[in-house]
Formats: sequence, structure tokens, C-alpha cells
Amino acid sequence: MRNLLQHKIDNLNKPKGSLGRLESLALQVGLIQQTLTPTLNHPCHILFGADHGIEREGVSVSPREVTWQQMINFGRGGGGVNMFCRQHGFKLRVVDVGVDYDFSPSEHPHIIDRKIGYGTRNFLYEPAMTADEYERAIRIGADLVDECYKEGCNVICFGEMGIGN
Repeated sequence: MRNLLQHKIDNLNKPKGSLGRLESLALQVGLIQQTLTPTLNHPCHILFGADHGIEREGVSVSPREVTWQQMINFGRGGGGVNMFCRQHGFKLRVVDVGVDYDFSPSEHPHIIDRKIGYGTRNFLYEPAMTADEYERAIRIGADLVDECYKEGCNVICFGEMGIGN
């Protein structure tokens, strides 16, 4: 399959290699889907938001309040990620897994509440997360991927927002 896909990409009406990284991505998607004509069905982008305990050490130029403000902005469609998702037909899911703020479901219905805590602990002094919190985070991500898949999604990408990340 790899050779057939590469041959197809190389013989499109363009100079060989002229699309740069797009060509290697096309090859990768074709290999994943095992087809010479890959398609993107109901693409999803999941953006996870959480604050990080190390921020308390002054390692960021922005305070942690920026995380919840940006999450609201993303939930309302006002961020760069929103523009890219609209432009390319991706459904955006904005997920609070650990923002140091309580989002009102009635005021912010586009923010999915999967809160594990109000930020992580400061890894300078202790583990940022317990093993149980880590397992919950992995499960939340897997469950969201399953939800996207059930809606017909065959391509997914991830992003994050959090001061101190």
C-alpha cells in the first residue's frame, strides 16, 4: 500500500515533493485508512484545558486567570483554534479537565465539564497528579475519542490550553 500511495502522490499534477509536509501527511492518512483515496469524515479537534501547579513559581508571563478567560473565548468561537476548525470543517470540543475556575453550564454551554481538579500540584515539590488522577485523565480522553468516533469521525486532533504548560 505504501508504494502505491507514494506513487499516486508523486504523480499528481505538481512537481514531486512540492507540497512538503502535506505529502507526508497524505501518505500517513492513506496508510491509516488503507486506501488510495482517503477521506476525512466528521473531523474533530478536542482542546483540553487545565492549569499547572508549576505556574505558582512565576514561570509564565501570564497568570493562571488567562486559562479560564481563553477557555471562555474558545467556547464562544473567538480563538485562533476556532477559526482553523471552521475553515477546515472540524468540530471543536472545549474540555475543562483541570481549570482553576468553575464554568457555569448555563453561561458556558460549549465547555465540556470533565474536571479532575482545579489545576495540578506543583511538580517542583510533589507529583503533579496522583496515579488515580492520571488514569482519570487518560480515560476522559479515550471516552471523548469514542464519542467522536460514534458520530462518524475518522480523523481527530488534540490541543491544550493552560498557563504553566
